[in-house]
Amino acid sequence: MPAEAAEIRYLEASIREVFASFGYGEVITPTLELESVLETAGEERFRKSFRLFDERGDVLMLRPEMTIPIARLVATRMQDREPPFRLGYFANSFRPTKPQRGRQSEFQQAGLELIGSDSPAVDAEVLAVLCRSLEASGLKDFSIALGESSFFRVLLDSIGVNSEGRDAIFSSLAARDMVELAAVVEALDVSGDDRQAIIDVIALRGGSEVLTAAKDLVRSPEMEAALKRLALTYYLVTRYGFAGRILFDLGILRNFEYYTGIVFEALSGDLGFPIGGGGRYDGLLGRFGRPLPAVGFAIGLDRLHIAVTGQGGVPIPANSGMALVGGLDPALELAGELRVAGVPVTTLARETAAAEALSLAAAADLRWCAIPEGDSFRLWDLRIGGEGELLSREDLIGKLGG
Repeated sequence: MPAEAAEIRYLEASIREVFASFGYGEVITPTLELESVLETAGEERFRKSFRLFDERGDVLMLRPEMTIPIARLVATRMQDREPPFRLGYFANSFRPTKPQRGRQSEFQQAGLELIGSDSPAVDAEVLAVLCRSLEASGLKDFSIALGESSFFRVLLDSIGVNSEGRDAIFSSLAARDMVELAAVVEALDVSGDDRQAIIDVIALRGGSEVLTAAKDLVRSPEMEAALKRLALTYYLVTRYGFAGRILFDLGILRNFEYYTGIVFEALSGDLGFPIGGGGRYDGLLGRFGRPLPAVGFAIGLDRLHIAVTGQGGVPIPANSGMALVGGLDPALELAGELRVAGVPVTTLARETAAAEALSLAAAADLRWCAIPEGDSFRLWDLRIGGEGELLSREDLIGKLGG
């Protein structure tokens, strides 16, 4: 609906401004991708995506997300350019799902990718851009759940969990099904101490004390390195002023297989779903022939809209437009002059009664309503009400356009 669409466009514009302030340039990729290109990424879950055939018989897919198309773009169209690349996007993606609140088969996303640097400093920048984007959108109550996917994956390797067990663990974590997860872990052919270590890592949630607790679970130099990097990333995020937004959760894996380092989700209030999320994916671009480290995130604009609306509404500027009775015929030229002066004008037929005009203007959330009275116009400020103000044509233009 118009009001909702205006609010989502406002959210998009707010995020776009933040992206630009950090130097991210917008890219646009095709809605349709070749199935063979997306399969290069090795994501099993894409096998359930929407498919169709083109005129040559090639299988096409509606893009299920934006990271892989951008990886393809960097590996092909940007071959002659040197990284790092800061790329942003605003696009619709498509995944089959059971429609429910906050989850549709077609959804709007705003996101970015920082490609070509493996530094914790750029991880921190991406987290800071996410926080600043959410704040700029008017979201007050939110936190960023931050984890480290390699820490958990290396733990499973050290324990000797086979591929079938890993898949079952990742599936239950992605579905947030703790009952199923407990059953999967209990069925693993490993020692009781190893099963407990898996549960302990997944249960690590909270503030910076989580980093201290996680040290007791380190079993290899790789796990120690991952934990130190996570701690450094957190320190750098605090320098951006967002320490209070970070909530550690070492059980986060997200639902894509390509993540290799930090992973995170944006959470708000008591919503039953994340508003957005992302992470580091250092192996993905190599599958397209250009090995480069990368990190990024995506925000679901529809989900963000739900969250901001639940916290008092989108802080969209008040509508300064007007309804002009007669703007379709006798006052047609006046309507044109007002538009040139920067006033949005909704025109109404000359026979529209005053009460009906005021009602229509209010329903459209317009600020002004003008009705001809002889050679003058009676102007109502709908924020104030009253009997309106009688103005000449020139004074009307001066008042609204000045």
